[in-house]
Amino acid sequence: MAGLIERIGGFSARRRWWVLLAWVVILVSALVGAERFAEPLTSEFAIAGMQSTDTLDQVHRDFPSSDAAGGRIVVSGALTDADAPAVTALARALAAVPGVTHVSTPTLAPGGRVGFLDVTLRSGTVPDGVATAMKDARATGLRVEASSGLAAPPASSSSSAIGVVIALVVLLITFGSLVAAGLPLLTAILGLVVSLATVHAITAVVSLNSVAPTLAILLGLAVGIDYALFVVNRHRQQLRAGAGDVTASIASAMGTAGTAVFYAALTVIAALAGLAVIRIGFLTQMGLAAAGAVLVAMLMTLTLTPALLAVAGPRILGRRHRRAAQRRRPALPALTEPPVLTEAPALTEAPALGAGSGAETHRFARRWVRAISRHRVLAVVGSVLVLAVLALPVAGLRLDLPNDGTDPSSSTDRKAYDLIAEGFGPGANGPLLVLTSDPAAAAKISAVHGVRRVVPSGKHGDDLLLTVLPASGPSDEATATLVRTLRDDGWLVTGQTAVAIDISQRLADALPMYLALVVGFAFLLLLVIFRSVLIPVTATLSFLLSLGAALGCTVAVFQWGWLGDAFGVDPAAPLLSFLPILVIGVLFGLSMDYEMFLVSGMREEYVSRPDARRAVENGFARGAMVVVAAALIMIGVFGGGVVRGDGTIRPIAFALGAGVLVDAFVVRLVLVPATMALLGRAAWWLPRRSRPSGPSTAGPGTAGTRSAGISPATAPGPGVSASAAPPQ
Repeated sequence: MAGLIERIGGFSARRRWWVLLAWVVILVSALVGAERFAEPLTSEFAIAGMQSTDTLDQVHRDFPSSDAAGGRIVVSGALTDADAPAVTALARALAAVPGVTHVSTPTLAPGGRVGFLDVTLRSGTVPDGVATAMKDARATGLRVEASSGLAAPPASSSSSAIGVVIALVVLLITFGSLVAAGLPLLTAILGLVVSLATVHAITAVVSLNSVAPTLAILLGLAVGIDYALFVVNRHRQQLRAGAGDVTASIASAMGTAGTAVFYAALTVIAALAGLAVIRIGFLTQMGLAAAGAVLVAMLMTLTLTPALLAVAGPRILGRRHRRAAQRRRPALPALTEPPVLTEAPALTEAPALGAGSGAETHRFARRWVRAISRHRVLAVVGSVLVLAVLALPVAGLRLDLPNDGTDPSSSTDRKAYDLIAEGFGPGANGPLLVLTSDPAAAAKISAVHGVRRVVPSGKHGDDLLLTVLPASGPSDEATATLVRTLRDDGWLVTGQTAVAIDISQRLADALPMYLALVVGFAFLLLLVIFRSVLIPVTATLSFLLSLGAALGCTVAVFQWGWLGDAFGVDPAAPLLSFLPILVIGVLFGLSMDYEMFLVSGMREEYVSRPDARRAVENGFARGAMVVVAAALIMIGVFGGGVVRGDGTIRPIAFALGAGVLVDAFVVRLVLVPATMALLGRAAWWLPRRSRPSGPSTAGPGTAGTRSAGISPATAPGPGVSASAAPPQ
């Protein structure tokens, strides 16, 4: 595979203008398709086969008024005295608004300080006159708020600009060249546009949920930058080491770094497509859309990136580095074309781009890995303990779908929610519906612990519709317990609150299966790639530690409220139901990227000379700064979501930022090198019966650098194989 990817890279570099033209055609076609065929995304989170959704469908058929669009206007004041005329005027003004089909008489809470009017709309679009009527009522001194069904949508703010600026700054510091810094951003953004346009064009034949593109946006941008960054960095290393021919260096970089990108992308694509196994519609859509985004990012990295590198030529280096590379270049005739490999070199013959070849390494990274290696036991134990402590709050994880009570306290729908809870009790914000034919149902249900009130709401034939007001709020654990109790007693319970509880439970139940699928596939693929048993074991375990730490920090901050003021938590509440699924997908993709960036370099060094200590040191020294740069970019992107995102985006961005922080700076920079140093040659051990009969051509690091015009490091003697190295 390394030889094939090297040839693809060389072809793309030599035929750069044809490759650029092909991607322009693909981009334009995707945009035109999205413009002509895209249909609106749906916002339904229904899961087929749930009792609550099936019963709710029957309720909507038999009681059409229960499915009407609209919401509540909540008022507060002296409603039975001085403010009574203002309430009456508000009701009349709302009824006169075009698009409003019905306004109920005011319902007042005991004491007469809080009340509400149910407003029914002809469609889901809120007429402008509703806001005008509310404004006029407020001018009289009456406090007026609206639930989310009648409130204006919150002003959207994008954190993408912050992320792009941070990414550009980090890349400029890393490369010292505007051309090199801009190339990964360009390919990542173009790949994201192609992916999203394709997803929207597909809505012409398939109805997609609004959350389907969410994971594609996050992961497509993340891996798009990472993949191109890895290839650009490798190409620059070779040029700075004295590679005389740009095209040959590009092909060589694709054979090594490009191969690592290919396998990292393949692992992530398979894991994301595995969401289909859970058989939850919108999760399947989310996974396939994200897998498509990763596929596009990989294809762009393997074709468009080498083409752009060829266009940039030596300018991919800054002037100072170009002059230094010219002085370092050997006096050998440059190859006009990279050689076409008729047979991939054997594993034992693969040269390494390590310290012995004069490749660029970072002095601080080398000193760091030497210190970690000297204190490897302390580093392993310390990093595992830190990650385990951060993961402890996961035991208290609770999932829910957002409601008005989880919106910021400054929003009108949150204010309406709080007023309803104050006047009518918290359960009034999350009523349950019970469909029954038992005439004594109201009395029986009223006697159940946790029920505050039961209100008959309609009759259709022998069926009765009852509205059950819990004593607890819609996000409280007591409400979920009440739903389970009523169902255990044989009642058909539905309503938006019951549906949200059921969806959250189904997603929570699906997490272990999905996580096992991701980890299992990653283990098998890494086993094939690195021809090692212990490296896949350490990679999957370290990913689980990173995931646990990320979710643990998110539970502590956004569910428990620790340091809530610092991160804008308002209010502390259960986490979004599909947040863990999103975090697993994105963090797994980035974790595999960082693992490939580091360990493929170590493997390449070990293939060249089976010295475990040297392989860890040289491989880490060459790849650590790339991991740091990639992680800082992602932390900046996700940090922008924490600062400027809404109540839904903020915890997702925080979880991803925390996950990248611990995965890059604790796992990859401490735990991985310490574990590799601790294992020594055993890290590369593979049982004899599992070894292939022929030479390895699969994994990253098997393609040579001779085509780049670099003097290779000394290869091991005949008969020495990395996979055959016995443990020490």
